[in-house]
Amino acid sequence: MNRSAKRVLLVLFALAFTAAFARPGRAETRGKQSAEAHYQKGMKAYTLGHFPEAIEEFEKAYELRSEPIFLYNIAQSHRQNNSPQRAIFFYRRYLEADPEAKNRPEIEKRIKEMEAQLNAKPENAAAQAPTPVAPPVAPPVAQSFPVAPPAAPVGPQPVPVTQVQAQPTPAPATGRGLRIAGITVGAVGVAGVVSGIFLGLHANSLYEDATKPNQPYDSSKDDSSKTFRTLEWVSFGVGAAAIVTGGVLYYLGASAKPANPSLAIVPLAGPGTGGAAVLGRF
Repeated sequence: MNRSAKRVLLVLFALAFTAAFARPGRAETRGKQSAEAHYQKGMKAYTLGHFPEAIEEFEKAYELRSEPIFLYNIAQSHRQNNSPQRAIFFYRRYLEADPEAKNRPEIEKRIKEMEAQLNAKPENAAAQAPTPVAPPVAPPVAQSFPVAPPAAPVGPQPVPVTQVQAQPTPAPATGRGLRIAGITVGAVGVAGVVSGIFLGLHANSLYEDATKPNQPYDSSKDDSSKTFRTLEWVSFGVGAAAIVTGGVLYYLGASAKPANPSLAIVPLAGPGTGGAAVLGRF
């Protein structure tokens, strides 16, 4: 075999090797997209009460991607379609596929209830309609109340007619501005903590809506609950830092010393008198 033939065989082998590894990646991407499309169709059908169609779409999604949550959605659709035996079957397959499922206690309780119904064999078992999910309520925005402005300084006392004496302007306390700043920053910190509390409550509400036992798992609400959980801890951190900073500022203002000692020469005038006086602040 000459050199040209060897090169041709080497190129053909490289092309075949590349195609063998490229096809599974493309097939996996297509399967993921197709599974997502069937999942969305199943959710719409479930919301409209078309439970047989929802079951079909969720099963197609599971065939393309073996995600445990599809088994949970299939079980939910069978339960709403008044097929408790099939619902129990898929609930158990879901718990086997995801042993650490957070909603395991609720599912086990649901299985016991349906088994009790099957043992009782009611003659007219009506399908339970899905419970409508109320839209999440946005947390109220916490507002910090403004600090009341300081009282206006008192004007100078009237000078007696018999003697004119200029009064020196009193020097303001050096720590007053720090105390006001400490109160303001502390109020902002309290508002941050309050906002964190409301964000945490909203995150819990979204998670409970995403994993309710009477409806399919909603991944979008679960992702939103994680986002609000992150915002909750950020608000707590910022609020706590602001409260500590406000407390330090207020302490520094409360412990500030008076202004430095000063001297002033004030002219004096009156009937038959005149001169000057030295006033000091120590």
